[in-house]
Amino acid sequence: MLQCSILPDMEPDPVPAFAALAHPHRLAVLRLLMRAVPGRLSAGEIGEALDLRPSTLSGYLAQLMEAGLVTQERRGTSLLYAAALEAAQALSAAWLGPITGGRGWPEGWGTARRVRNLLFVGQGNAGPSLLAEALLRQMAGERFEVFSAGLSPAGDAALLPELAALGIDTGDLWPKPLSLWQGPEAPPMDVVITLGQRAAALPDWPGPVHRAGWRLAPGLDAAALMADLTARLAPLAALDPQAPPARLQAVLDAASFRPECPPESAPARPSKAATEAATRKAAPTAPSARTS
Repeated sequence: MLQCSILPDMEPDPVPAFAALAHPHRLAVLRLLMRAVPGRLSAGEIGEALDLRPSTLSGYLAQLMEAGLVTQERRGTSLLYAAALEAAQALSAAWLGPITGGRGWPEGWGTARRVRNLLFVGQGNAGPSLLAEALLRQMAGERFEVFSAGLSPAGDAALLPELAALGIDTGDLWPKPLSLWQGPEAPPMDVVITLGQRAAALPDWPGPVHRAGWRLAPGLDAAALMADLTARLAPLAALDPQAPPARLQAVLDAASFRPECPPESAPARPSKAATEAATRKAAPTAPSARTS
């Protein structure tokens, strides 16, 4: 939580948190960790993503942890970092409540609109993001206006015939560039969901947008991919249109990781015994006298 007064009946002091965020690189670290929710990132992953030296990043992480905005967890020999959601919510409450007296909400952000604009972003917009667009349109009806795009859109979508065979209406599906939904004439997005690790490199989206990054299990065929996305999208499609922003974000984050798609981590180094066993198994052996 945020650093607090020693008196239990006093509000948390937001000054250390605001001070910790008053630096572009520390702010970038917190933003990156927020995108990784509900997962955690190692210092190496953070440094690589933000191009920060280990010694510099260590200082940034220490100040963010001191302010209560970031948590640290040891797993084996690795230290993993995560955004402290309760602290972020307390900081938002301090800003919207005692500091601004309820006047700090962006225009139209406090009350949900009847229809939300939602964008799925994939690498090529030729597979999962197109399928997610079609599924949510079918499942949510008028609750969402659904779009999709690719960071590097493919020339064609090879998955479309398979989706059509599964009963998906593919008439309005085609690989689209991200630029189609950017610029002053584009519809303002309320939700942006990236699908797959490569698409997670999408830069910041302007405005108060809900963000989520959904990992996908590798090697899924069209039917398995449809089942996976249907399970993720069902709570979103059933969400009350008037649900508060925090509830919408919770639903998005809950779909970020599924049992079939565990967070990626560095492979463990095999033990000497395991290496020797694998070597013996791979070694050629004399043919057996028995044949089947």
